[in-house]
Amino acid sequence: MARAVEPERRLLAIYTGGTIGMRSERGVLVPGRGLANVLRTLPMFHDKEHARACSLPEDTLVLPPARPDQRVIYTVLECQPLFDSSDMTITEWVQIAQTIERHYEQYHGFVVIHGTDTMAFAASVLSFVLENLQKTVILTGAQVPIHALWNDGRENLLGALLMAGQYVIPEVCLFFQNQLFRGTRVTKVDTRRFAAFCSPNLPPLAVVGADVIINRELVRKVRGKERLVVHSTMERDVGLLRLYPGIPATLVRAFLQPPLKGVVMETFGSGNGPTKPDLLWELRAATERGLVILNCTHCLQGTVTSDYAAGMATVGAGIVSGFDMTSEAALAKLSYVLGQPGLSLHSRKELLARDLRGEMTLPVADECQPSLQSSTLGLGVAQLLSLSQQADAVRDALTPSLACAAARAGDLEALRALAELGSDLSLEDFNGQTPLHAAARGGHAGVVTMLLQRGVDANARDKDGLSPLLLAIRGRHRSVIGLLRAAGACLSPQELEDAGTELCRAGGSRPCSQPGPPMQPAGSSPPPPCPL
Repeated sequence: MARAVEPERRLLAIYTGGTIGMRSERGVLVPGRGLANVLRTLPMFHDKEHARACSLPEDTLVLPPARPDQRVIYTVLECQPLFDSSDMTITEWVQIAQTIERHYEQYHGFVVIHGTDTMAFAASVLSFVLENLQKTVILTGAQVPIHALWNDGRENLLGALLMAGQYVIPEVCLFFQNQLFRGTRVTKVDTRRFAAFCSPNLPPLAVVGADVIINRELVRKVRGKERLVVHSTMERDVGLLRLYPGIPATLVRAFLQPPLKGVVMETFGSGNGPTKPDLLWELRAATERGLVILNCTHCLQGTVTSDYAAGMATVGAGIVSGFDMTSEAALAKLSYVLGQPGLSLHSRKELLARDLRGEMTLPVADECQPSLQSSTLGLGVAQLLSLSQQADAVRDALTPSLACAAARAGDLEALRALAELGSDLSLEDFNGQTPLHAAARGGHAGVVTMLLQRGVDANARDKDGLSPLLLAIRGRHRSVIGLLRAAGACLSPQELEDAGTELCRAGGSRPCSQPGPPMQPAGSSPPPPCPL
């Protein structure tokens, strides 16, 4: 973030509707046209003398000087028709993004005046639709119309105009009640109070009081001077499924049917869900036919983890962790990722597990890992990261071997570096093993957890037909066995025969008491508990 230095900062204010401009008719609020005319009558929003002196156009307003050496000049673009935000969809938000694209070179920043009911959804969608954003985009609105004597609309709109006019913040934000939030981190938490929004898992980017306090370390950095890209091919067939105690598997099955392509599933606590075999079977069946499911907690604060077997069971069903994303951001991200052309299912899951727009906090490993800078493996990863785009073929050939070597060494940091590069962590190396096989053989529970959270197949077979679970059993790595079993890993009939004795030794006197669903041969229907 930088302070704007231009003597004139020009903004485009896109008025879509919402409570801020509404008027009362027959006792109910209806969208009100002519917001620019209203603002022109308010001295805090328009300096008439300066406008006359500069011969500004009729649709252009100018704020009184907040600084002696700078003016904020803005144009209000009113949508036709105006919307109640409850009626707005991805289609309208993409149109807003396209409007920003058309005027991108004419203005220093943009303010989107929007209804509060779906403003958090709009902020998240715009964050993903607008790629390589290098200018400020701020959404704002009001709980009470600006015409009312006691309202929050004037303060919110003025704050948004001043923040967009005086600072360069290269991301989509939301300004409300003197706080500037990241667009992918907000949710509406109150229907009546002026403090209607909060950012439960990330502090505000800025707080306005007697001084403007900027959390500069939180603001995302601009990468080069890349051209703005507007992603208009967002997937509309995504949905939100909130689990509740006792939810029937039949209801879940009905919800997960085509044409649905992606689902944000709100789970309990730290990402836990019912472990009933029939429900897990429906979830796995849906993911196996290509439906993408993203796991988010329905708690306001906190993140999805694999601390409980009930949480790992969802990973085993092929569900991707949403970590600490809000449901609004998760829906927008899912729509964006599924709308990208030419990606495999695994690539889409890898993309969902990455932080793309500051929408989630990735976990930090608890266990001590070899240093990326000091290890030989780290040097190899660093060299790989420095390869030019022309060396993609070489990089793709080396990545599986580096990933397997990192998994074998238990080097989570190196694996994360490879994942950030966009590497496919499910590919086999020259020996026909995947990173999950290498981690399971070595007993590296942290690496196994990370790979499972990224959607790697728990039942992958190496060139000899061996599963990660069998390798963990042979190594008697009880924690890894528990993780894999909770993730739905199965032994083939041949492996069951081979592993019986070793499994009993690994499990001690309670071989069936490890967390997770009972083991069964791969490819079978939900069976009764297997007497292992």
